[in-house]
Amino acid sequence: MKRILISTLVIATLLASSDCYSQSFKDKLKAKAAAAKAKNAGSATNPSSSGGTTYYLLEAERGKTKVQLEEGENNGTKIVAINGGMYTYQDEPSTTLGIKVYFNTAGLYVLQYDDNSWVSVMPTKQLGKGVWDKFGFSNFYSADAAKVKGMTKAKAEAYAIKMSKQILAPSTSGPSKGGDGVYNAAVGVKFSGKSYEILNVSYEEGALKKIITKLGKDGVSTETFMHMSEFSKLIGTDIYSNSRSHLKEYIYIDKPGVLVWAKYKGSGLGKQEWGKYDLFNMYAMDKQVARGLLTSESQQKVLDDKLKKWSNLIKISEDKRRASETKDKIAKQRLPKEGLVVDNLKGQTLDAAKAWASKWGWKETVTKAYFNDADWYIYRHKKTGVILRREIRGTIVMTRPDGMCSFHYCVFGQQYNGSDYNKVYTAGITPGQIKLNCEHTK
Repeated sequence: MKRILISTLVIATLLASSDCYSQSFKDKLKAKAAAAKAKNAGSATNPSSSGGTTYYLLEAERGKTKVQLEEGENNGTKIVAINGGMYTYQDEPSTTLGIKVYFNTAGLYVLQYDDNSWVSVMPTKQLGKGVWDKFGFSNFYSADAAKVKGMTKAKAEAYAIKMSKQILAPSTSGPSKGGDGVYNAAVGVKFSGKSYEILNVSYEEGALKKIITKLGKDGVSTETFMHMSEFSKLIGTDIYSNSRSHLKEYIYIDKPGVLVWAKYKGSGLGKQEWGKYDLFNMYAMDKQVARGLLTSESQQKVLDDKLKKWSNLIKISEDKRRASETKDKIAKQRLPKEGLVVDNLKGQTLDAAKAWASKWGWKETVTKAYFNDADWYIYRHKKTGVILRREIRGTIVMTRPDGMCSFHYCVFGQQYNGSDYNKVYTAGITPGQIKLNCEHTK
């Protein structure tokens, strides 16, 4: 999957039981079980077939073929208890799938199969993060012994796989409204070592149009993205840039309620094309839309192609703008003014410039060299005061293979021999050629 990572569920100890719910609930569970047993004592029919708390197992667990299962609440939280192990109700998956879904910290899911049956599985992926294909554990519980006899392990796992696919199916709720609200991240947003899947997004109008994103629940990170009006007009989609520009992060408004976050690894938007090392994520008001991106390579490609198209349109425009600015700058550029003129050193100065160009393998051809300063700067020995050399700032002019001309700022020097100065040499140059039209180099 290109540039999107799927979080996997960390599997804990198999079938670890939990004692973190209150003693009062344990007592209540035992009392209900005892009452159900007393009520059905001496009955000719199976007591569990009428919806009691005794459930039959497809496969024995710890040598037992039956378990006590009871739904209830613990401090306001809906739970199901199975032989002392507690599972917490999962609101959003239950609503989306239309069945009851429970989960515990050991990595086990309990999925409602029908009114009096459940499928328990330990998958390698979190529900809603990918299609389940492997299980560390699976079993089937039912209050109806006949259903258990007609069930197989493969059938129970197939049901769990079906649910894992269903929760990833495209939403049928229609388009999101967009604007302010809660957005779901396709891939969790990292902050302080934690991953957050919910963001609060708000829009601010005014002199500076903004998008404010804040991590949901206990997250405290706030990011401000500033509207880029010119780029938005260019690509026909609103785009916002992180106010901390060095991060090279942007948010594109793909459609109402769907934001595309992009991070450029190179020089950034407007300077580079969309590359294989750049990252993207989706924030959607509809959780099904965000989930669908994780398992659909075709959706990922569509999004990837959009980012490539938008990025390239912006780069082409910026390249033209930079070229136009460079052309205007070149047209206005002139050579630095000539300073000190020493006729008998002109030839030496040009030779010194050519020698430097040859030494460093310049492709340009040196045509002119002169001094810029009004006089030399004398360098003396720090202790004795004896003259060592003299230096002066200058300019080296050249023609380029592309037909343009350019110049370098440089430093020329002469070593002192005790009575006079030796030949002129190039002591160094300032990096970066400065282009200009050749007509201004005469």
